[in-house]
Amino acid sequence: METLITGILAHVDAGKTTLSEALLFQSGAIRKFGRVDSKDSFLDNFSIERERGITVFSKEAILNDKITLIDTPGHVDFSAEMERSLQVLDAAILLINAGDGIQSHTKTLWQLLKKHKIPTLVFVNKMDMPDRNPALILEELQNQFSGNILDFSIATKEEIASCDEILLEEYLETNDISIFNIQKAISNRKIFPCLFGSALKLEGIENLLKTLEEYFVPGQVKNQFSATVYKISRDKQNNRLTHLKINGGILKVKDNLGEEKVNEIRLYSGEKFESVKEVKAGNICTVTGLKNSKAGMIFGESENQFDFSIEGVLIYSVILPPTLDVPKALGIFRELEDELPEIKVTFSEENKEIKVVLMGEIQTQIIQQLVKNRYGIDISFGDGKIAYKETIESPVIGVGHYEPLRHYAEVHLQLNPLPLGSGLHFVSKLSVDELDTNWQRLILTHLKEKTHIGVLTGSPITDMEIKVVAGRAHLKHTEGGDFRQSTYRAIRHGLMMGKSILLEPIYSFNISVPDLCIGRVMNDIEKMKGTCTLDNSKDGFSTLSGKVPVSTMKNYINELRVFTKGQGTMTLTHAGYEKCHNQEEVVAEIGYNPNGDLENPASSVFCAKGAGFVVPWEEVNHYKHIK
Repeated sequence: METLITGILAHVDAGKTTLSEALLFQSGAIRKFGRVDSKDSFLDNFSIERERGITVFSKEAILNDKITLIDTPGHVDFSAEMERSLQVLDAAILLINAGDGIQSHTKTLWQLLKKHKIPTLVFVNKMDMPDRNPALILEELQNQFSGNILDFSIATKEEIASCDEILLEEYLETNDISIFNIQKAISNRKIFPCLFGSALKLEGIENLLKTLEEYFVPGQVKNQFSATVYKISRDKQNNRLTHLKINGGILKVKDNLGEEKVNEIRLYSGEKFESVKEVKAGNICTVTGLKNSKAGMIFGESENQFDFSIEGVLIYSVILPPTLDVPKALGIFRELEDELPEIKVTFSEENKEIKVVLMGEIQTQIIQQLVKNRYGIDISFGDGKIAYKETIESPVIGVGHYEPLRHYAEVHLQLNPLPLGSGLHFVSKLSVDELDTNWQRLILTHLKEKTHIGVLTGSPITDMEIKVVAGRAHLKHTEGGDFRQSTYRAIRHGLMMGKSILLEPIYSFNISVPDLCIGRVMNDIEKMKGTCTLDNSKDGFSTLSGKVPVSTMKNYINELRVFTKGQGTMTLTHAGYEKCHNQEEVVAEIGYNPNGDLENPASSVFCAKGAGFVVPWEEVNHYKHIK
C-alpha cells in the first residue's frame, strides 16, 4: 500500500519539532509527548540535537499506515539537509509561527516548494498566544504567497470552486464539489489548505491529520523500477545507510541497485527500525550494502538527477590536532561530505590544507561535535571566508589539445553565459561523423566529474552552458585520459580568452526593530551595499526586508542587538549569487595567479619531431588542429 510521504518545513523556532511530536502523539505512534526543552523529543534523537534544541538531520517517522513523516531542519545553516528531503515528498506542511509571521526563510521555502511542485498545506502554529488574528494572518499569506490559500476549517464550497476552472464548472452544474476533484486541485497546487492551531496544546492537530488523509494523495508511481536517493547516513555501528524512495516497481533484499547489492532493507521510525524483505512503490526505506550511492541519484532513470540549489557561502580552513595525519583527516571529511554533500571538501596538495564550504558558524560547531563524537578527534576551524563564484560576460570558445608522444586528443568548447542561478549545463551537438559518440560521452563525463575553477580568484565557475563544438581523436594513440586533459585545458583556455565576472553570495533578511531605530538600520543597509523595503509598522516596531552581500552583513546581528538594547531581531536566508559589488578589490586581495596554477593549466601540449612541447594559452589558436 502506498503511503503519503509528507514533510514539515519551517523557519527556526516556528515549533516544527513540537508539531512533529504532536502528530506522532495524536496518531498513536508514540505514547509520550516529548518536548524540545525537556530534551526527550522522539525525532531529535542525536545527542547534538538534544543538547542544542535544534534539528540538524532529517528523520523519518511512521504516523500510521497512511502517512509517513519526514522531519527536516528549520535552521538556515542546515537548509541543504531540508532540501534533500524535498525530492521524495508527496506533500509538505509549511509551518508558520503566528507571532513571527512570514520570515525571509519562509519565503525561500515557499519558492522551493513551488520550484519542485510539491502540494502544500499551511499550518499556522502558536495560535494559543494572545492577540492572534486568523483573518489577518490569512490575508498576509494570500498577499505574500497565493490567493488560493484557504482556511479549510471555514472555507465554503464557493470559495474552493473559485480556485480552479474544473471545480467551478462542477460546482455550477451540481452545486457540489467531489473530494476527488479537490484532491486533484491540491495535487496540482491550485489550492493550498490552511489550518490554525497550537502544536504544544494539541489544538488543531486532529484536524491537520484528517485533512492530510482526506485531501492529499500519494504521488503517481512508475511502471518500471525507479528509486531516488535522498540521504546518506550512518548508524551507531557505522554502517553506511542509503535512504530511498521507491518510485516504481518493487525493491527486494539482494536486488542490485546499479552495480551494488542491497544487503538489508530497513523501515525507520525515529531511531528504531524494522527489517523487511521488500518495499513497494510509493514508500521510503533505508538500505545497507551500497558504497557509491549519492544524494540526488535516481536508480532506473540514468538521465535524471535532482537539482539542488542550496549551498554554503563561507569557506573554512580545517585546523587539525598535531597528532592527526592529514590523509586520515581527509578521509574523515570525505566521509562527512558523503553524508553532507553541501560542505564541498577541497584539499590543497601544495599546502596540505583541508578546506570546507559551509553555511555558517552553527554548522562549524555541529561538525566539530560530530567529529568528536564519532571519531574522538578534536578539530577546529579558521575564520570563514566568502565563497565566491565566477562566470563569463559573453560567449567564447576554448581549445584544449593534449599530444605528448603516443597520445592525442583535441577538444573545442563553447562557453555561453546563462542567467544568474542557472548553474552549469553541459551539452554536445556534434555529429558522429565529426567525433565518435563514445568520445563525446567521455568529454561530457570529464566536464561533470570535477569542480572547474575560474581565472579571477580560482573560485568555482557557474551560470554557463558548456557546449562541445569540435573534437578529434587518433585511431591509434588516443586514450581516455587524453580527453580528460584536453577537456580541462579547453575550459581554462576559454576562461582566459573571455571576460570573467566575479559573483558573491547574497543574504535575504527580515529585521524587526523599535520604530526609533528604523532610520539607523536603513542607513546601515545602504552602507552595506544592500537594498531594503519597509514592510510594516505595528505596536512600536517596524519590519524591514531586503537583500545584502554576505561579506558586508557578516556580524551585523551583534551590532543590531547593541543599538536596539536587545530588542532588535534578524533572520537571514541564503538568496543565491549576484555580481560582486567590489570585484576589483576582492580580486586584488585574493591575488590568484591563473598562469601559476600548475594544477589547472590553460596551455596545451603539442607534438613535433617526436617530442611533446607546451604552447602557452595565448598561442593555442595558432597551433590547433581543427580549424
